[in-house]
Amino acid sequence: MSEWWREYFDDGYLQRYIFDPEHTVAEVLMLRDLLPEPPADLLDLACGQGRHSIPLAQGGFQVTGLDASPELLAQAKHAAAAAAVTATFVAGDMRTIPYVECFDAAINMFTAFGYFADEAENQAVLNGIARALKPGGRLVMELAHRDRAVQAPQHNDWYELDDGTTVWLRRHFDAVRGISTTIERWRDPEGNEHERYHRIRLYTATELGAMLRSAGLTPINWFGSIALQSFSADAPRMIVVAGKD
Repeated sequence: MSEWWREYFDDGYLQRYIFDPEHTVAEVLMLRDLLPEPPADLLDLACGQGRHSIPLAQGGFQVTGLDASPELLAQAKHAAAAAAVTATFVAGDMRTIPYVECFDAAINMFTAFGYFADEAENQAVLNGIARALKPGGRLVMELAHRDRAVQAPQHNDWYELDDGTTVWLRRHFDAVRGISTTIERWRDPEGNEHERYHRIRLYTATELGAMLRSAGLTPINWFGSIALQSFSADAPRMIVVAGKD
């Protein structure tokens, strides 16, 4: 897999991808149930535009968001200023998290894991989270999982934005490599056509659990949705809570 994320998460990403505000509220409520009480020091890894960081900071958490996209970080800083909340947003690579025992908890949301072709690099992300957590710290991850991709594959789709832009999505899952690829094409109102893609390595709970333990993080609970239903092979999402040994 190439470093697709360097181009994918630009200003246009937020225009093409429609985030449901009510869903974000539900995700934040879930996190409040799973995280330590504020004012815990919290790392939001791959924080993007701050859609979780900012409401959690409003709730009293001391939030540091780390992301590789300068465009999304600029959006996060602007949104935090507009909301009059204090949160720190840092540019960085999740493979080399620059913190040691600084945080009571960390979150990694919206399948912001499995970006790298080299399995050692994906493991390095978890190793870095473990280093960044204080002893007894907690990690919450929310992501797609391989079992669901196999049982309920997503097919091609298209939608139209308010400005007249038409977006087409073509999805493919490589069952041998465990990689989900989405090719995104769109035509803007001027008739110009563009293309981006993202490729993510999807894991089973068994695989992810082994990687967490290798990093020194012990899985505590597994859930299958932001409503915290029990995890199963056909669950829509995989949510794991892990603690630092």
